[in-house]
Amino acid sequence: MTQENGVSRRRFLKTATVTAVAAVATGGGAALLKRMETPVVISTDSALPAAGAVLPPAYSTVVPVLPVAGQPVSGDPNDLLAQLGASQAENMQLRAQVDQLQRDLASLQASEQESRTSRDTLSLELDGARNQLGVLGGLVALYEQLDAADLGGVVENGLGAVGQKIGELLGGVPALALGLDTGQLALGEVEAHIPLLDNGRNWLGVQANKMRAFYADVESWLQRAVERVGDFLEMLADWFEGLRRWLPFGAGEKAAGVMSALTALLAETPTTLNGLETNVAGPLDVWLQRIDGEPALTRRLVRPLRDEVIARARTTADQANQVGAVYEQQLAAPVRAAQTNRQTLRQAIADYRAQNQI
Repeated sequence: MTQENGVSRRRFLKTATVTAVAAVATGGGAALLKRMETPVVISTDSALPAAGAVLPPAYSTVVPVLPVAGQPVSGDPNDLLAQLGASQAENMQLRAQVDQLQRDLASLQASEQESRTSRDTLSLELDGARNQLGVLGGLVALYEQLDAADLGGVVENGLGAVGQKIGELLGGVPALALGLDTGQLALGEVEAHIPLLDNGRNWLGVQANKMRAFYADVESWLQRAVERVGDFLEMLADWFEGLRRWLPFGAGEKAAGVMSALTALLAETPTTLNGLETNVAGPLDVWLQRIDGEPALTRRLVRPLRDEVIARARTTADQANQVGAVYEQQLAAPVRAAQTNRQTLRQAIADYRAQNQI
């Protein structure tokens, strides 16, 4: 038994031996007193506890009085009573020591139980810590695999490619805006000339009708002059031949030249009128005819180009500028900053692991 709370095995055996001797002495004294008128009953333990055993509660019993071998027995009752009192006092002291030993032993057993419980608890905690270390080791391995799958290069390359294309797009926006301004200016000029074209078409129609009326009037008079109906040029030649007979010789030749020129002019008049109708009036009517109160050129060309193409192209150009700004502010710059922080953290982790040999 180890020394705990000031108690040792040697001390315990010594105390037990003294107690046994005192009990024997007390028994001898009681045997002597038994011869007297008043017998004395001494209360003591029946047996001593073994070493390391839990002592039961003390109880009283009548111990038979036996003479101690080799010890002289005095015949004086007073001496016997004095010896008996001293033995009883020593017995009570030994009982107190035995009780204290029992309490110390119980305390030692309780301490040993607490130590065993604490050891079991610490063992369980150690096993749990080992399991937790295994889990953390697996987690660290997964983090290492995640870190090995480097997405930084992919993201950086993607940002570079997209940024290059957005830069090219934004680089063409000023030229697009200039072209839109030029196109809108040209459309404005065309739209400003539409009323003039419309007036010219109306004048052409009026003049063509006048020329047709004049030509028809001349043809009617020729029919009356030659008194027949036929080809316009033939009737004009017949009328002029009849008229030359009434002219002097010199005047007739001049009149013949004039009539030849007039004949060519009048002969070209129907062709001119038909050509104007087919080649000029018809195409102009396609673009100058009225649709809901406005020329078809304005309705079908100018307004769609101005309101749909140019206006939407300007909106798209503005959106392209906004896309470039948003891309740089909310994607490219934050991702680059995150990549920089990630590289810093990776270097810090590497330094920490190297320092702590992890």
